[in-house]
Amino acid sequence: MPCLANSNGTHGKRILKTFITMQQKTIWTLFLIIGISVLANSCGKRVDYLQTITYVYKNGTAYDLVLEVYDRNGVNFKNFQIAPNEAVETGTTLEEVAVPFRFYDPANYGDSVVIRFSNNRCLSYKRLSNGFGPKFFDYREYDNYTPGLFDQNKPIIYTLYYTITVDDYNESVDCE
Repeated sequence: MPCLANSNGTHGKRILKTFITMQQKTIWTLFLIIGISVLANSCGKRVDYLQTITYVYKNGTAYDLVLEVYDRNGVNFKNFQIAPNEAVETGTTLEEVAVPFRFYDPANYGDSVVIRFSNNRCLSYKRLSNGFGPKFFDYREYDNYTPGLFDQNKPIIYTLYYTITVDDYNESVDCE
């Protein structure tokens, strides 16, 4: 039997209101489902694992050298003597990324490095404000660095090697 409108025409209004309410509930439910799924996927635990990194520096030149480490106030607080074709381990850090010359003391870390060759030639490098810098202060410059080394989602223990080369010696200048 066909539906007859009542004398006030309210039956059509009721149908329209019911249709709009159902449509709003459908849209609201759809957004609720999308929101919950996005939230569930974005709330996964992200853990920044600490990496145990040992730093080894090798003298690839024919000269004895001293690796002098200075703090941010310009005070020399560590020295490492390295004979030709020898290597020295300067320390191990426990960090999320490579931070050379950290020495277990967050307040006192190596801010600059001077390589002092035995014939009074020097080469210096300074850490930049972002914590990185040239040569020693950029883990990508180390001999055994590979892309993705720090992207692994697990704790890792490894050693980074850096060789001071003849090219470094050729860049050096007379010490002041």
